[in-house]
Amino acid sequence: MSALTVARRGRLAGAVIPAAAIAIAGIVVAQSGAQAASRGPALHAGPKISLGSTSNVFAQSFTQAPDGAVYYSHGSVVSVVKGNAAPKTAVHAGHAVQALAASSSDLFVETGLTVTEYRRSDYKALRHFTLSTPVKPITEAGLISGAGNTLWSWTDWATDESGFEFATVSRINTATSAVHVVSKYGFPSPDGYAAGSNGLYFQSNPPSGTYLDNATPGGALHARKLSVAEGNPLVLIGGKVELLVFGHHVTVNTYSSSLAPLTSEQVSVNDATLASADFGLAVLSGSGAALTVSKLNPATGAASGGVHVTGAAVLLSGPDADVIEVSHDTHGTLTLQRVSS
Repeated sequence: MSALTVARRGRLAGAVIPAAAIAIAGIVVAQSGAQAASRGPALHAGPKISLGSTSNVFAQSFTQAPDGAVYYSHGSVVSVVKGNAAPKTAVHAGHAVQALAASSSDLFVETGLTVTEYRRSDYKALRHFTLSTPVKPITEAGLISGAGNTLWSWTDWATDESGFEFATVSRINTATSAVHVVSKYGFPSPDGYAAGSNGLYFQSNPPSGTYLDNATPGGALHARKLSVAEGNPLVLIGGKVELLVFGHHVTVNTYSSSLAPLTSEQVSVNDATLASADFGLAVLSGSGAALTVSKLNPATGAASGGVHVTGAAVLLSGPDADVIEVSHDTHGTLTLQRVSS
């Protein structure tokens, strides 16, 4: 899911971002001007699906399963949208939900430092996993479903008083309940983590500099030092890592699965975040209530087939590029709109 664009660009300028801003996971406040889409096959928006109302969308989590089902939290309850049907309650977690992830068979729900695995066929709780953190309580978190029996997690404990803090990144073996910390220097950026058969990809900033990291399912950690700023949106698609970089120009940088740099292409200054979809690489761009989801060609930097969406938005990776719309910046009516080819 996407991260707060304003917070991300603030980091680029060297600003100290308060934890309250960093914790606004998933909301894109896009810059002025809409991205002009190049000619190409048009994308299509499905019907809007009401997700109810929210008093603080910042406190909610969203994820799309491999079959297109969308899960979202509201307090301690997790609901699911299948196809274009109305939402149904899936899980009563008992405590406020901080992160969600879904595989083809299971739903993972994080409450505090506990991750619970539920069987998606009947939402029966199967097992629990316990995470670690240098400071309690955690204030934000993320879960990323990986290949096989691997689940990835990041947790962060930043507050307004503590300021920015790095995230603890962990690998969870869902077959044994074993949890292993792979980094203590991850960026607390909800759209900065992606996983596939080769493991987890994310950015870190240990004392030696900024890195693009690959944590393998077997526990190895590979890293490539970067000259770009930290905390940028990252997706994994077609076996390649796509990184949206905000600097003097906005670029999409492509790396191989082994972290070898491949291409770097300039894109619109209004591009805010990325997602992977069956139609390719999706980009969210635009201004205020006039946002656009387009297909981005990382080899050329050109966008095509744009679909207009309204309101502050969360862009979810999955079969579709699903957009969560909010009628106001932080509260009001939530709607789901699927964007596909």
